[in-house]
Amino acid sequence: MVSSLLPSSQPNLVVGFLFLLLLVDTTPFHGVGDLASSTSFFTINMTESKDEVEALLNWKSTLDNHSQSLLSSWRGNNPCGFSGVTCDDSKVVNTINLSDLGLRGTLDGLDFLRLTNLVRFELPYNSIYGSIPSSIGNLSKLNFLSLYSNELSGNIPPSIGMLKSLQCLYLVANNLSGRIPQEIGWLDSLLILGLSKNQLSGPIPASLGKLGNLTQLGIRNTNIYGSIPREICDLRNLQELYLYENRLSGSIPWEIGRLTSLEVLEIFNNSLTGPIPASIGNLSNLWDLNLGDNKFFGSLPSEFDKLTHLIYLHLFDNDLEGKLPKDVCLEGSLHSFGITNNHFTGPIPKSLRNCTSLVRVRLDGNQLIGDIIKAFGIYPHLNYMDLSHNHLNGKLSWKWEHCRNLTSFKISNNNIYGEIPPTFGRMAQLQRLDLSSNNLSGEIPREMGNLSMLLELDLSNTGITGNVPIEIGLLSHLLHLNLASNNLSGSIPAQLGSCMDLLSLNLSKNKFQRSIPPQIGNTQVLEVLDLSYNNLSGNIPGELAKLRNLHVLNISHNNVFGSIPLTFGGMLALTSIDVSYNYLEGPLPNIKAFNEAPFEAIQHNKGLCGNVLGLPKCNSIRSKKCNRCLGARIIVILILSFLGFVLFSCTLIIFIITNHRRRRIIRRDNNERATDLDFMRILSYDGKVFYDQIIKATEGFDSKYYVGEGAYGIVYKAEISEGQTVAIKKISPSQEDNEIIDLISFEREIQALTNLRHRNIVKFYGFCSHVKQYFLVYEYMERGSLRTTLNNDERANEFQWDKRVNMVQGVADALSYMHHECSPPLIHRDLTSNNILLDRDYESHISDFGTTRLLRPNSSNWTIIAGTIGYIAPELAYSTIPTEKCDVYSFGVVALETIMGKHPGNHVSRECSSSAQIESSMMLKDVLDQRLSTSRLSRRDAQDVILIAKLAFACLQADPRLRPSMRQVSRELHVQVPLETPLSTVSLEQLRNLNVGEFGAFTGDGKV
Repeated sequence: MVSSLLPSSQPNLVVGFLFLLLLVDTTPFHGVGDLASSTSFFTINMTESKDEVEALLNWKSTLDNHSQSLLSSWRGNNPCGFSGVTCDDSKVVNTINLSDLGLRGTLDGLDFLRLTNLVRFELPYNSIYGSIPSSIGNLSKLNFLSLYSNELSGNIPPSIGMLKSLQCLYLVANNLSGRIPQEIGWLDSLLILGLSKNQLSGPIPASLGKLGNLTQLGIRNTNIYGSIPREICDLRNLQELYLYENRLSGSIPWEIGRLTSLEVLEIFNNSLTGPIPASIGNLSNLWDLNLGDNKFFGSLPSEFDKLTHLIYLHLFDNDLEGKLPKDVCLEGSLHSFGITNNHFTGPIPKSLRNCTSLVRVRLDGNQLIGDIIKAFGIYPHLNYMDLSHNHLNGKLSWKWEHCRNLTSFKISNNNIYGEIPPTFGRMAQLQRLDLSSNNLSGEIPREMGNLSMLLELDLSNTGITGNVPIEIGLLSHLLHLNLASNNLSGSIPAQLGSCMDLLSLNLSKNKFQRSIPPQIGNTQVLEVLDLSYNNLSGNIPGELAKLRNLHVLNISHNNVFGSIPLTFGGMLALTSIDVSYNYLEGPLPNIKAFNEAPFEAIQHNKGLCGNVLGLPKCNSIRSKKCNRCLGARIIVILILSFLGFVLFSCTLIIFIITNHRRRRIIRRDNNERATDLDFMRILSYDGKVFYDQIIKATEGFDSKYYVGEGAYGIVYKAEISEGQTVAIKKISPSQEDNEIIDLISFEREIQALTNLRHRNIVKFYGFCSHVKQYFLVYEYMERGSLRTTLNNDERANEFQWDKRVNMVQGVADALSYMHHECSPPLIHRDLTSNNILLDRDYESHISDFGTTRLLRPNSSNWTIIAGTIGYIAPELAYSTIPTEKCDVYSFGVVALETIMGKHPGNHVSRECSSSAQIESSMMLKDVLDQRLSTSRLSRRDAQDVILIAKLAFACLQADPRLRPSMRQVSRELHVQVPLETPLSTVSLEQLRNLNVGEFGAFTGDGKV
C-alpha cells in the first residue's frame, strides 16, 4: 500500500522510504499529499547528487595522473565532501573552485549538463588545454566563470552568450584565437569582462555596447585590430577600460566623453591617430590615463585641465605638440607623469613645482624650456626623474639632495651649466646618474664616492676638468662609467680596479697621461674598454689579458709603445679592437678580433705585422732582418780581409759600394711602400705608380676579372699581392663628371668615407685618379650582391632563414649607424639588393654609399632624384630633398625581398596607403621564399621572419612620418622574444597560413 503512494517512476526507493518512516515516526502525519511531496523532493536530490558525482569523477579520470592525485578526496557518493567543491543548503553542487592546483587536462570530459546548478566555476592558474566546450552554455545559473591563466585554445564558443546570469567572465591569459563572438553582447548581467592576453583577432564587436551594467572591460594584448567602436561609449557604468597592446587604428571616438564613470583608460601601444578629443575633459573621475605609443598629433585640448584627479598620466611616444596642461597636478595627487618622445614646447607646468606626490617623472625627448631651479621643488617620494633631450637651463640645485628616494636622475642633452654640487654625494639611493652633454664646469666631487648604490654614471661631454677622484673606486656596484669627451687630466686612477662589477668603462677623448693602470685587469667582467684619444704612454699592461669577457677594446690615438702582450691570445671574447695611431710593434695576437680587424684599426703604428690586409707578414720581416744581418757579416769579413792591403782604396771602394747599396734599398723600400695597400695614404701616392699596379693586377681590366656593374661603374676583382684582394670600381666620367678632377674638396669626401667604421658597411680604402680614369677601391666580398644570391636557385637554397635574418639585422644596424651615430647623419639614397654585398659567411655589407655625392661633390645633382625604381620612397615624387626616411622605405623593400626571395613588386605599390592594409591581406606564406622548405623554418626563425615582415611593412608607410627610425628597427630586430610564448604552440604549417598582421606581443602584466 505504501508503494502505491510513491511516484510510479521511483519504485526502487521503497526500502529507503520505509527506513525514512522509521526515523520520523514521531512526526505528525498530515496526509498522503505531504508524503508524496516530501518523497519527490528527496528522490530528486538523490538523482542530482548522483549525476553530479558521476560528472565530477568522470572528469577526474580524464586528467593526468598527477592531477588525479591532487584530487584524492574526490571519492564516494557525496560531492559536497570533495575538495574545492561547495554545496548549497539543498546539498546541490553550486561552486567549483580549483584555483592554482596545477591541474592538467581538458574540459571535454566534464559534463556540464549534470552541473546545471553551478553558480561559480573557477579554474585559474592551471594547465587546462583544448577548447572551451560549447556545452558550457547550459550553466544557466552561472554568475562567475574564471578560466584565467591556462592553455585553452580555439575560439570562444558563441554559446557563452546563453549564460544570462553571468556577472564576471575571466578568460585572460590563454591561447584563445578567432574573433570575439558578438553573442557576448547578450550577457545583460555582466559586470566584468576579461579577454586579455590571448591570440584573438578581428575588430571589437559593436554588440559589447549593449552590456549596460559593465564596469570593467579588458581586451589588451590580444592582437585585435580596427577602430574603437562608438558603441563602447554607451557603457555609462564603465569604470575601467583596458585596450592596450593591440593593433587598433583610427581615432578616439568623440563620444568618449559620455563615459563619465570612467576611472581608468589605458589604450597605449596601438596605432591610434588623430588629435585627442576635447570631450576627454568630461571624464572628471579619471585617475589613470595612458595614451602612449600611438600616433596622436596636435596640441592637447584646453579641456585637459579639467582632469584634476589624475594619478597616472602617460602620453609618451606620440607626435603631440604645444604646451603641457598647467594644472596637471592641481590637486596634488599625480604620482606618475610620462610624456617621453613628443614635441611639447614651453615651460614645465607650474603645478609640478609643489607636486609632492610625484613618484616617477619622464619628460625626456621634447623641447621644453625653463630654469630647472625654478621649475622643480622637493619631492619626498620621487624615485625616477628623466629630463633628458630638452632645452632646459640653469644650475644643478642642492634641492635634489632632499629627494631621498631618488634612484634615477637623468638630465642629459640640455643646457645645464655650473658645477656638480658636492651634496649629490648624499643621494644615498641613487643608482643611475646621467648629466651628459651639458655645459658643466669644475671637477668631479670627491663626495660622489659616497654613492654606494650607484650602478651607472655618465658625465660624458660635459666639460668637466681636473683629475678623476680616487674615491671613484668606492663605487663597488658600478656597472657603467662614461667620462668621455671632457677635459680630464692626470693619470687614470688605479682605484678603478676596485669596481669589480664594471661592465663598460669609457674614458676616451680626454687628456689622461702616463700609462694604463694594470689594476684595470681586476675588473674581470668588463665588456667594453675605451681609452682612445688621450695622451697615454708606456706599454700595454699584460694584466688586461685577464679581461676574458672583454668584447670591445679601443686604445687608439695615444702614445702607447712596445708590443701587444702575447697573453692577449687568450681574449677569445674580443669582437672589436682599435690600436691605431700609437707606436706599437711586433706581431698581432692570433685571435679572431685581430685577424679580422680592418686596416684602419691597426694603422699608423711603428711596426706591427700579421695576417691583416695592409700589414706585412711577420715571417717576411724576420727574413729581411736575417738577410741584413748576413750582409753585414759579409761586409765585415771583406773589410778585415783587405784591411792589410790597400786600406785607403778598399775603404773608398767599400764606402762607394755601401752608399750605392743603401740608395738601392731606399728606392726599393719606397717603391714597396708606394705599391703596398696603405689605403689611408692612397691620395698621397704617385698616381702613376698606383695606376700601373691596378693595370698589372687586372691585366688592363681584362674581362676575366669582371665581377659586375654597380650604380656608377664596372667592378673588377684585383689581387694586389698575395692574400690582398680588393674590388676596383672603374669609372669613366662623362663630360658632366669632369668636376671630379678638382680633388681638393674631393679629399674631404673620401676621408669621410674612410672614417665610416661599421662591420656591415663595405670598407672604402680610397680613390685613385689618373688621366681620364678613376678608381674606387673597396673591400672584396666573396659572395657578391644580395640580388645575385637571390636570383640563383642553388645559392638561394644555401641562403637559409637564419642567414637571411642575420643579413637583414646587419643592414638595419648599418643604416642606424649612418643615421644616428654619424655627425652629420649620412643618407645612402640608393639602397637596393644590388648594392648589399655578402661575405663568405653571408654577413651583409652596404656598398655604393655616398657614391653620387662622392663623384660630384660640388654638383647640383645632389638634389636630383636618385635611386632605383622599385626602391625609391614615394615622397620623392613631389620632393627632391632626400631624408633618412627614404632609406627606411628602401630598407623595407630590401627586407621583404630577402625573405620572399624576390622583389615584393605590387606589395609596395603606392596604392597601399598603410602597412595595416598590406598586412591584413597577406598570408605569412606569401612572404616566404617558396624555394626553402618550411620544415627547415625553426620556431625562432619563424618569429624572426614574422618580425621582419611586420617591420618591413611599417617601413613601407606612404607617409614618411609614420615610418619608424632605423634605430627603432635595429633595436626591435635585436630583441629576443622568449620562445615560451603562445606562438610556440602553433604549428609551422599554421604559421604559414596566418596573416602577417595577426602576430603581436605575447607579454603582459596580469590585468584583464
